Amino acid sequence: MADAFDNSPVEPLEVLGLLSEQARAVRQQVALASDVRSLQQAALQIPDLVARLHRAGCKVAPIAAVVQALNAPLFERAWQLVAPPELVANSCLFVMGSEGRGEQILKTDQDNGLVLRDGAADDATVAHASQRFSEALRAFGYPDCPGGIMVSNPSWRQRVDDFSRTARRWLLMPDADGLMSLSIFLDARPVCGDPALLERVRGEIFELAGGSDAMLGRFAAAIDAFSESSGWWNRWLPNVDHGKQSIDIKKLGLFPLVHGVRSIALQLRVREIGTVGRIAALQAAGVLPPAMACDLADSLRFFMELKLKTGLAELDAGRSASNTVQWDRLGPLDSGLLAAALGVVKQFKAMLRQRFHLDALS
Repeated sequence: MADAFDNSPVEPLEVLGLLSEQARAVRQQVALASDVRSLQQAALQIPDLVARLHRAGCKVAPIAAVVQALNAPLFERAWQLVAPPELVANSCLFVMGSEGRGEQILKTDQDNGLVLRDGAADDATVAHASQRFSEALRAFGYPDCPGGIMVSNPSWRQRVDDFSRTARRWLLMPDADGLMSLSIFLDARPVCGDPALLERVRGEIFELAGGSDAMLGRFAAAIDAFSESSGWWNRWLPNVDHGKQSIDIKKLGLFPLVHGVRSIALQLRVREIGTVGRIAALQAAGVLPPAMACDLADSLRFFMELKLKTGLAELDAGRSASNTVQWDRLGPLDSGLLAAALGVVKQFKAMLRQRFHLDALS
């Protein structure tokens, strides 16, 4: 689509209508793709669509929903193209992290895995298809996960019984690696194949969840991972010093909010995946007061909005999108909203410390 509308006097609703048509065209291109190269052409249009939606004034939540609605069939079609039909039918490909929660907008590292039905395919066939899938996502603009949390890693593609035993071990022997794996797996969302296979493994977690206050406390304690130089979460996301005028909104805002909500959801066996859905479920259960639930949801959306805005500006300047904002470069409105959102996170962390007795663990 031409760029003429960027400077033309088109009404906002007309702009959104044009962009909606572009999104439908990308989805149709994905559905009709007969090879990975065709999928790549569709995938590379998504960042431009995100930028256009943002410039048209679309809110962050609908943009995230559009991205999820495009990425899910993109990943599904990619797996169908690289894996034999028998393997597709007897496996469940899933995504995790912000992609699984439906909170990813700009492309980040690959976070995916595979649950296999017993006897689905021989190991060589599975390994070949998994490697091709990771290569396809790399071509789509998704770099490899530094921690190897992707289907090309044998640890993240297992037979259902083996995966179930692994999930039980994460809970019953919660070392640093197990807690990290458990955390990301709780955000798993199926995108292709038989979702019952993934649900069977998730069922192992929720059947045992809540049985160990010590494990839950160690799990929830990661909310403070970036307040100090130590902590199991730092094994996954290295703590980089960006300077005193910089704020890493993922480490200081998004992560403690998302993980804190995730921790209570695990304790109460809430199966919702998205953070906003988890917040609503926790409010309905009487765990979160309505005012705090509203503040958390609003803060989440603000962090995502600010992350998108700064990320797009970095991309326009020829740099990679990061999670860092320069506080002294923010306008008065964003600066005030950021301070308020970080205040909400601070209040929420205090509640979590009391709920999980985190002071006793330090």
